Amino acid sequence: MKNTSTHLDKSVIYIFLIVFFLSASMFAYKYSKYAPCEDVSFNINTNDYTIGSLIKFEDFTDNATNWEWDFGDNSIVSTQKKPLHIYKEPGEYNVRLLVNGICEQSERITILEKKELLDSTKFPVFNIPKTIRVGRTLTVEDKTENASSWEWRFGETADANSKTKLASYIYKEPGFKTISLIVNGEIKYISKQKIEVLPLREVVKNTFDDIPDAPSKSAWDIKEEPESTIKDKPNTPKLVPYIGHEDFKKKLILVSKEEMSPNQFVDYFCGDINKPIIANGKNTTFLVFCEQIKDKKLKIKNFEIFRDKGSNCIKTITIDYKKGFGIF
Repeated sequence: MKNTSTHLDKSVIYIFLIVFFLSASMFAYKYSKYAPCEDVSFNINTNDYTIGSLIKFEDFTDNATNWEWDFGDNSIVSTQKKPLHIYKEPGEYNVRLLVNGICEQSERITILEKKELLDSTKFPVFNIPKTIRVGRTLTVEDKTENASSWEWRFGETADANSKTKLASYIYKEPGFKTISLIVNGEIKYISKQKIEVLPLREVVKNTFDDIPDAPSKSAWDIKEEPESTIKDKPNTPKLVPYIGHEDFKKKLILVSKEEMSPNQFVDYFCGDINKPIIANGKNTTFLVFCEQIKDKKLKIKNFEIFRDKGSNCIKTITIDYKKGFGIF
């Protein structure tokens, strides 16, 4: 019994010594591999933080022997010291490096969409004036090389206003407008320019107070008497062709039926058919008015002609009308 007891005591001592040496060896190994986490250092090298760009990562940690790179995009973890990586989607990513299985460092990076390089020679080329007045005709021409189709927008409607190389447009409202042009259907090569559309003219108030049945208290500065108050035609030599009250109305009816062009009034207006007029109490121009009544059945209610003194040149007209059956 005594020998058995001595043998068991020695076995316990040997087991204890083996466990002790194994634990000490493991501790010594881990201690030799230990590095303070604040000493982890890595660098990111790239010329372009965009999707598809090659990014180089490099660790500079002292005593590092193994690495685990997590690039934050659910890709495979890299165990290289200097891995290369490509991000496929834009966004923010947290790059995490684990050194020697103990020390960790992380850095957040932002990956952007790839910038598309555009060919500057494909942008449409055209010239416009800085300003234009309401009712005037703006004419523009594309000068882009190798252009075969065009889409002009002049800033007053959402739809394309013209699809020809040479385009014309008449503005109806004042303000700053954006003219845009797309050629060959390539939307990314759109060209835009600003133009200021000026109102018709300065408005002088209360100049029609002495005219019976005037449609508006705000009108153009016209001091001549209306034709209806002139009993006799002027005896001064006629500088321009004379047109009477009723004949003028008949010609307007022909314009509304598109049987006559507004340009045929040019002599009566001394060469300027875009003079300001008052239609249904609103300031407009004669040319814009003619465009508005085209293909309409016009019924004229009130109509007055105002001329320059000493000539038959028409300065403006006032007209009240509605869309209905013609009066002739």
